[in-house]
Amino acid sequence: MPSLTRHPTGDSIRKLGLLAALSAIAFGGGGCATSGPNHVYLAQENSPAVQDLGPTPAVVGGAVSPGERVTGLAYDFNTDHLFLRISPAQVIRVIERPSGKILREMPLADDLKADGPADLAIRSADRHLFAVHPDGRSVVELTLFGEFVHRLALRAPADPIGGLAYDQKNHRLLVLTATFPARIGSVAPDGFVTYYVTLAGAVRPVSLGFDSDAQHCFVPLADGTSLGEFDATGALVQTHRTGDTGSITAVDAGPRAFVRVF
Repeated sequence: MPSLTRHPTGDSIRKLGLLAALSAIAFGGGGCATSGPNHVYLAQENSPAVQDLGPTPAVVGGAVSPGERVTGLAYDFNTDHLFLRISPAQVIRVIERPSGKILREMPLADDLKADGPADLAIRSADRHLFAVHPDGRSVVELTLFGEFVHRLALRAPADPIGGLAYDQKNHRLLVLTATFPARIGSVAPDGFVTYYVTLAGAVRPVSLGFDSDAQHCFVPLADGTSLGEFDATGALVQTHRTGDTGSITAVDAGPRAFVRVF
């Protein structure tokens, strides 16, 4: 009597493999997203929305409630999610873009609660978050769900931190100094900082965004409501006007994903 179980042929195996791959994409399985045009996101005082500066300007509404302030922002292109560090609630709020739906909130540990320097960055390869510690001279690494990984004290020299970003292309954590003039450096695993560019312009160093493809950085300018775009030499190449909603408190940049991986 022949077996009741039919063993798949080679062609069937290939079809099943293709179906599994498509299902993984549709339902957010492993892999990485296909990146599209770069977008810049920012939060401002007294604004309930996160601005998307383009290429087609838009807003992500409902992300911030009255009385709240965004002190750090990180964008993950793999999931198309925004991570907002919120004061005075002292949480990291995960927002679905473009709906503005709050997916979850992660309370910050007691030693991370502060109203001072508080920028965020995300390493999209594993979606680990990096948060400025309230001492202004160290960085705390967190998992995607806000769990503590380790604290990294910056060294040689440890200028006060004004902002954080992650260079997804060159796999390095970047730090903006809260100094005049402001500098940007890359952080080694041991905390040693190599400063490689000085920004040629008056900035308000409260947050840092980074376009990994163009190697351009974004920092609020001294007037508070304009965003400066600087090239790899530190030259100001473009000024982005944001209106009079209020001072920019947090910024990040990243390519819009064509396929999202949840």
